[in-house]
Amino acid sequence: MQQAGLLNPSAALVAMIDIQQNHYHTVVDSTGTLERTVRFLHAVRLLDVPVIWTEHYPKAFGPTLPVVADALHGLEPISKTSFGCFGEPRFGRAVARFGRKELYLVGSETHICIQQTGLAALDKGMKVILVADCLSARAPHDHRFALDRLAQAGAVVTTWEALVYEWMGGASHPRFRQVLALVKGE
Repeated sequence: MQQAGLLNPSAALVAMIDIQQNHYHTVVDSTGTLERTVRFLHAVRLLDVPVIWTEHYPKAFGPTLPVVADALHGLEPISKTSFGCFGEPRFGRAVARFGRKELYLVGSETHICIQQTGLAALDKGMKVILVADCLSARAPHDHRFALDRLAQAGAVVTTWEALVYEWMGGASHPRFRQVLALVKGE
């Protein structure tokens, strides 16, 4: 079981997994989850937390949705065919290159790519944080049971807003006003 405690942005690495054109519209609350994910990614970039971005078999599932790709400008996606991201060696090398110990997961689908990536990261000794309101699946029960399984395995489950406020620690943070505007949807 992972230890409790405040999450640390200097230990954080975000993995944005498989929000793609030919599939994402099939997940539950795709519009709301997408909007939250984009706001979270903008906050992540403001707070200087690194991001790794994947696309699952883009020949079939298409490219990342433009609004997400725009939030990740300057970064390149890692194409994969394995469900778990660690099955793609470039993903593992990217994680190692950043040297961060906390892996934050957003994207789809919770019970497939997210679950397998999270379990593999836990096996590697990483702390795994599930940004639950930025995750989705085609069926609500698949999403819920995957979150439960990962939490039982030691992952931390939170929401994007709770997380960015925890990372900032208080209104004196130099990026507070910018992040607050994202929270408010401005």
